[in-house]
Amino acid sequence: MKENDSPTAYILSRHVVSQNSSTPLTVNGVLGESVTLTLKFPEGKKVHAITWLCNGTSIAFIKPDETKSPTIHVTNPKWAERLSFTPSYSLHLSNLTVADTGSYSAQITTETSMIVSSYTLRIFEKLRSIHITSHSELSGNRTCEIHLTCSVENPNDNVSFRWQASGGILLSEPNLTISWDPQNSSEQSYTCIAQNPIGNLSSSVSAQNLCKGVKKNPHPDSTWIMIVALVIGVVLIVLVLLFVWKRKTGSHYLSPRQGQGPAESMRNTENVSVSPASSTVYASVTHPNREKEIPTPVKNNDSVTIYSTINHSKENKPTFPRATALDNVI
Repeated sequence: MKENDSPTAYILSRHVVSQNSSTPLTVNGVLGESVTLTLKFPEGKKVHAITWLCNGTSIAFIKPDETKSPTIHVTNPKWAERLSFTPSYSLHLSNLTVADTGSYSAQITTETSMIVSSYTLRIFEKLRSIHITSHSELSGNRTCEIHLTCSVENPNDNVSFRWQASGGILLSEPNLTISWDPQNSSEQSYTCIAQNPIGNLSSSVSAQNLCKGVKKNPHPDSTWIMIVALVIGVVLIVLVLLFVWKRKTGSHYLSPRQGQGPAESMRNTENVSVSPASSTVYASVTHPNREKEIPTPVKNNDSVTIYSTINHSKENKPTFPRATALDNVI
């Protein structure tokens, strides 16, 4: 190694050459927790130095020593508090953040070669509070139609959903629509599973419980038919009652002349005469109970005469008269 070649510069130059020599290992980390990038030493070879890099930049240099503790230099100060190493020199990173996502590599230098171990670190947030919403209704064929939606509190593009029933996958999406026969007594449950690369959550619902509220309700069309029939029945009853009431009130207030025939009406017509000089009304009334008797000459005391005096106002407008009646009825 030349004088102006630092260990880090030397390893970085070798890393650029050998970076594509291995396939990166994908490692998933949990946000806020810790992760370890495991390092494997080559068998039968003595390790001279180990350099850890993040996105091509050195973050730590390790010089193993068989007689004493290894020499460890954290080359990037911002990693000092969160970076540590296991006895096998594997990298342990704590308190993970989204910014820790990226490419990591370890360059192992031996007497005759350099071996590169590459990693791809991905950071994910734990899933929280899986929830199932449902809507149930009776369909036209009298079956219970259930609409299910599955969700989590912290959704993102890395979350996937799937529905299972009796151990089999029904659908790989958050929304599910199923039909269940209320007459079927067998119990059927549906399970939603929300999953991301670091874990999963699940929740189940019972079709029998979801359809319990709609099983007793009639079909929507039957409900409207019943309502219309009830309204028509009430209207008919009201019309009949009004008709009967009018008939009764009409007969109660019927005048005596309306209740008689034409002949009786003519016979009972009052003969009224008015004397202009004295303003006296003379009325002759024939008794109905004498209609069938043989006509006989009427004497002076066999008739009834009503004398009415009408006082005319100065304006010659009709007023209510003050009448005096002298009746002499036999």
